[in-house]
Amino acid sequence: MCGIIGIIGGRSVSRLVYHGLFSVQHRGQSSAGKLTYDGNIHVTKDAGLVRDVFNEEKKIDTPGNIGIGHTRYSTAGMDDIESLKRNAQPEYLVNPFLATVHNGNIYNCSEMAKKTKRKPRTVCDIQWLLLTMADNLYKKELNADIIFDACEKVMHQVKGSYSALYLADSGENPFLFAITDPRKIRPLVLGQCDDMYCLTSETRVFKRINFDYVKDIPGGSVVVIDKKGNIYEKQIIKKQELPCMFEFVYFAKPDSRINGRSVHKVRDEIGRLLAKEQSVEADIVVPVPESGRRYAHGFSRESGIPIDEGIMKDKDERSFIHQTQETRDKVVEEGLSFIRSVLKGKRVVLLDDSIVRGTNIKKIVRGIKNAGAKEVHVRIGCPPLIAPCYLGIDMRSRKEFIARDKKGEIRTWDQIANEIGADSLGYISIPELKKAIGSDICRGCIDFPDGYPPEMQNDVKSLFKIDGKLARSYECI
Repeated sequence: MCGIIGIIGGRSVSRLVYHGLFSVQHRGQSSAGKLTYDGNIHVTKDAGLVRDVFNEEKKIDTPGNIGIGHTRYSTAGMDDIESLKRNAQPEYLVNPFLATVHNGNIYNCSEMAKKTKRKPRTVCDIQWLLLTMADNLYKKELNADIIFDACEKVMHQVKGSYSALYLADSGENPFLFAITDPRKIRPLVLGQCDDMYCLTSETRVFKRINFDYVKDIPGGSVVVIDKKGNIYEKQIIKKQELPCMFEFVYFAKPDSRINGRSVHKVRDEIGRLLAKEQSVEADIVVPVPESGRRYAHGFSRESGIPIDEGIMKDKDERSFIHQTQETRDKVVEEGLSFIRSVLKGKRVVLLDDSIVRGTNIKKIVRGIKNAGAKEVHVRIGCPPLIAPCYLGIDMRSRKEFIARDKKGEIRTWDQIANEIGADSLGYISIPELKKAIGSDICRGCIDFPDGYPPEMQNDVKSLFKIDGKLARSYECI
């Protein structure tokens, strides 16, 4: 899971890409990068947040009327600083000149390595989108049809999820182009401002850089934009789209829209349906900030239980996407405080989006009880997570999930409630989650293996069998 942005038009794009990266910072905190092009390549990338990587004016202001940017959430390679630096994006080649950024996960990397003689510079799966595309564009004078043909060949080879942006040039006419996987697991949207065009992960980027939303890019599509603003689009592979349910539940920001659906309204509706499915007698509804807030409002309205702010968040960091458990714990411990005057003597319904490892929710339940609450009833806007995601969310092994015991068996809700110290626990069901989102979804992590796209189910079952041999099982094959 990452944030991507690409802009092309009649003036310098560097500051637009830079500001756009802040709007997708929540999608990746391990590294950030930006590349602009004016016949020369101007690139800055490093481990860290956008504000840390672009800490000088000369890194922010670079020439070129075309550029791409990236915030990375690591789903491949090691998590030490040197590895995060090495695997930072954008990645590029000079023969032919081709640069790319990627959101998603390619899980057949060893198979892709046999399809090219080019040697990858990093272990990141973006290499197989870059190298194989370069093979198909080598020594060709680019136009939309040539790019369509190259993308079709790549799309029939790679397996996994991808919304990827490319910057290419074979002379005086650079192109910005994009590809999406046939199931459109990861979001990609197009925006416009006069003669400028932007492709990016979330619609909220457009608000920051004053662009207008044009459309969501369909699954299995290629979109090509030249420097004159001509747009060429072709759907290469047409299948039913299955957007990642975790985009709606957690990853996308609430002020974004995915496939025309307001993320804010989806989460509010999940909370409402959750109150009907998992009712409870209580005095107050309390959200886990900020992730539980929309769920709590929906739950409160439907249940009639008043909502109150019993927990304060002191940091604007996302604990789930930190690279290690140690740093995740630190964000929770340093980032939350509990308001005794709100919680003391109350039966509390605690609302959050999901439970993965259980470490965070356990500490929050304990904090609420230490503040004097009589009871804590946990309600979750996502069904129990029971299997790794092989398509871009860094849930690496089934051993990480609190919903499974040490033997790998699925726990009951009462067992999980006991583990986290809650008086009761309730999750939304898969049918009600789908109803709230308003479409079918990729749900492999909550309904394994049937929740994965049909063509991937044999692959993910094979990956599941070797789970635990490495940090991420798809890196074993």
